Amino acid sequence: MKRIEYFELLAKTFEFKTIIDDYGNEFVLLKENCVDSFKKIEDKTEFEASENHIHLLDNINKNEFEILKKIAPILGQAVLHSLTSQYAQKHFRVYVSIHLYDSMIIRFHQKWDNEEFYCNPDEFTSSKEKVYAFENNKA
Repeated sequence: MKRIEYFELLAKTFEFKTIIDDYGNEFVLLKENCVDSFKKIEDKTEFEASENHIHLLDNINKNEFEILKKIAPILGQAVLHSLTSQYAQKHFRVYVSIHLYDSMIIRFHQKWDNEEFYCNPDEFTSSKEKVYAFENNKA
């Protein structure tokens, strides 16, 4: 990937749009997402978390892994801040995961009534993977 493409990719993590299904549920998606309409989504959390993920880096080496553990919380908080400043009435959860020799991924979803969060960072206990989660309180 060219250096400028990293900045383009990073910028895309801060651009959002909303889509409303036939039942009045308003989904917040990454702006470049191709989904424009749908009938009904049974698992709203899974849908948003799957649609709203970006692979920021691949093939992470050991030195990068250690540096990314310091960068990930800053990036996660920045995305959460951007979401909550644009959608203050919504409750979001943002995840940043880093996996040694694999990828750095950022994803987000809303907190939907009667649905669990996408994942629990405490369940990732391997020294080769770190998952951070950030959430706001609904206004």
